[in-house]
Amino acid sequence: MSAGDLLAGLDALSLAELRAAWTERLGGELPKLRTRELMALALAHRLQIRAHGDLPGSSKRRMAELARRFREDRGYTPTPGPNLKPGTTLIKEWRGVRHEVWVLEEGFSYVGQRFGSLSEVAQHITGTKWNGRVFFGLKERRR
Repeated sequence: MSAGDLLAGLDALSLAELRAAWTERLGGELPKLRTRELMALALAHRLQIRAHGDLPGSSKRRMAELARRFREDRGYTPTPGPNLKPGTTLIKEWRGVRHEVWVLEEGFSYVGQRFGSLSEVAQHITGTKWNGRVFFGLKERRR
């Protein structure tokens, strides 16, 4: 059975079958999980890590920081800030014209030109200074 088939069928397996699949696929010590649901989640997570790699260190650090903040303050509400990954396309319709901007490893690409920031792109499009994240709808304008 392939890892993909196993992942697709985890819901149908008993706790004993999940433990057997863990031993067969991953070896090592079984986690001390007592519920079928947690074992299925743990097995799925480990199989996905094996197939696709683990989360980057920055994501793990961010999750650890969020967990710490939530433990300290149950009312904590993180402020989301979109993290633009290379390959992302931003689309903005402005004055009846559709504008597409590609996020690069370093900077942005718009109509074949490279820009160092979204604000530079917004200024190029509008002819006036803009906060690029506000112009592209990634951040609300301050009142």
